[in-house]
Amino acid sequence: MNKYRITIFSIIFLFFSGLSSVCANERQHEWVIGGSELQQKINENQPIIIFDARSQEQYKQGHINTAISFPTALTYVAINNAYYVKSIKKIAPLLQQKGVTTSQQIIIYDQGDLKNAARLFWVLELYGIKNIAILNGGINAWSEQYLLTKIATIPQPSQYFPILNSSVYASTTVAKVAAYSDLYQLYDSRTLAEFIGERSATDKFGHIPTAKSIQNSVFFNTTATGVSLLKSPKQLNPIFASLDKSRKSVTYCNKGKASTLTYFLMKQAGFKVSHYDGSWLEWSEKGLPVEK
Repeated sequence: MNKYRITIFSIIFLFFSGLSSVCANERQHEWVIGGSELQQKINENQPIIIFDARSQEQYKQGHINTAISFPTALTYVAINNAYYVKSIKKIAPLLQQKGVTTSQQIIIYDQGDLKNAARLFWVLELYGIKNIAILNGGINAWSEQYLLTKIATIPQPSQYFPILNSSVYASTTVAKVAAYSDLYQLYDSRTLAEFIGERSATDKFGHIPTAKSIQNSVFFNTTATGVSLLKSPKQLNPIFASLDKSRKSVTYCNKGKASTLTYFLMKQAGFKVSHYDGSWLEWSEKGLPVEK
């Protein structure tokens, strides 16, 4: 297995997957909020903005009261078969239209796998927003306890102008350096089959040289009703304790969405981490070296 640089995450997952119970009263993470806490904020009219990162169609079918539709797809631009976050010039009007501001906490949710929520979290952080949280379990967990609404909330436009936080962004150049430098470690959030080169979303098979596989499934517990919830920091600690915090971490996946959850949790665990936005689609499109 060392041939593929696969870490011990699969073993850890098998062990911890049995720990399906989730401590409802435990504050899961610094930047993660539970349903009861969010409901309290809504009831008390606290200064928050709730973003629904799912598609517009999913939003129309039912969403959390006062939530504003903000599909993650709106933040992307497609170039040469790869996807990238929009530039400051292009994203500024969108953030203003959605009412983004530094004076209110922003809470993001999606269906429940947190890929869209984490991606939007990263985009907002990249463009200068700091007070952000993600709803644990997304709308799947929320709808088990609270009612949904189909009444759309119209955002109050803001005057916010993005400020680039380049520390969270990794370019192709950084990814190249990370592949061959002892100062960095790359983490691949794609499926194991993609990582070892059995299948691929592109015509290239394998992974970026020296990358390690860390799949999103290791981060979740499953409730008796089938809802996925993030493991507690205590449960995640054995996973992150096996990684080298002294090295700068760079996460990637296929199109730069799934790996933002890895980025999100590694950052909370105290890692110096950035996200390779172009990810595997860009790496493959450029014909850069791969490893199996």
